[in-house]
Amino acid sequence: MKAYELMLIITPDHEENEAEALTENVKGIIENGGNIIHTDVWGKRRLAYPIRKRSEGYYVVYVFESEPSFVAQLNQSLRVIEAILRHMIVLYEDDVEKLKLAQTEAVAPETSDADTAEDKPEAEEDSAESHAETEEPAEDTEESV
Repeated sequence: MKAYELMLIITPDHEENEAEALTENVKGIIENGGNIIHTDVWGKRRLAYPIRKRSEGYYVVYVFESEPSFVAQLNQSLRVIEAILRHMIVLYEDDVEKLKLAQTEAVAPETSDADTAEDKPEAEEDSAESHAETEEPAEDTEESV
């Protein structure tokens, strides 16, 4: 299996939720022949030049693994969808394992944030105590003067 990157530009005529539904539809097509590693939604952006008399598009980038024969099928499937202004599929040249590791690390901090949130109030109490200790000697020096 090889890793590929697919960039879609969807017509901006659709509502935000319709564009999300189309991205989920494309995600389902990809999952039929491969597995998705990463999805990056860029949102609505200005196009470099007008395409079909439109100056904006809704961008989505997918990184996925599949067999090379599936890419031709995916390409044909995407041509049929009228809401897609442009699409491009290229080989993914970055390290796929590094991207997978980043995905797992993105999930892991969510669970560790809950643990550290419990520790934070204690740290705030400690800093309040140390702040109070530094103020007391200053008051003593003022009295002696």
